Amino acid sequence: MLTRRLLTAVVGVPVLVAAIWLGGVVLFLVAGVLMSVAVIEVYRMFRARGVELFPALTVLWIWALLLHPLLKWPTRPVVMAGALAAALLTLVRANPVDFQAAFTSSWVALYLGGFFSFLPALRRLPHGRWLALGAMAVVWGTDTAAYFVGRAWGRRKLWPRISPGKTWAGAAGGAVAGTLAGLVWTVPGHLAPAPALGLGLAVSLAAQLGDLVESNLKRFAGVKDSGDILPGHGGILDRFDSALLALPVAYYLLRGLGIS
Repeated sequence: MLTRRLLTAVVGVPVLVAAIWLGGVVLFLVAGVLMSVAVIEVYRMFRARGVELFPALTVLWIWALLLHPLLKWPTRPVVMAGALAAALLTLVRANPVDFQAAFTSSWVALYLGGFFSFLPALRRLPHGRWLALGAMAVVWGTDTAAYFVGRAWGRRKLWPRISPGKTWAGAAGGAVAGTLAGLVWTVPGHLAPAPALGLGLAVSLAAQLGDLVESNLKRFAGVKDSGDILPGHGGILDRFDSALLALPVAYYLLRGLGIS
């Protein structure tokens, strides 16, 4: 199990790091593929519980949300166009169940595409390479430390009803590691160590909250992992659930600190 996790990380992390470094169309394509696979995972989980979803519309909507930072489109028209398309599908198909699918598709598109679109948005800021890499470094540092510290010293469960494997020790270890990883933001010279550490802590806590959100989704679906595409990690959503909430927190806090 541990060996497979390490091998997957060795292969997967450099791919995303390279995409962030190159930015532009490359990052858009990589992010789009990742979130499209995540849609399929959510679709399968929801179908198992009788919850409908428009997968094709959701994928197209996510690609539009990921593309808008690259083309500098305003966010509101993209969100409204997707919601209108979901509503119109309920008329075309004339099936009462599709009202549920419209609402579910809207939530999934915004959850996956809306939150993950902050990765290319971070990349477009001044010194965006380091800002985006810093955000992912905090997320990865948090996840890794929480896993190993929880395995070694975890006794008291954090939230057993939602995620039986998570412990307070793991959460604390993840927060410490994520805080220290925030020092990456001092590299381009935008942030002093103190605000970088504070930002790292805030993003780390958001990452752990994002992990719990996805854990709750899996509890609803009655599955251990969102998929099996990544040996030792589960699915794409399992790998990037923490980033979904961490990225917008990183973006808005960095903007609040004067980076724009």
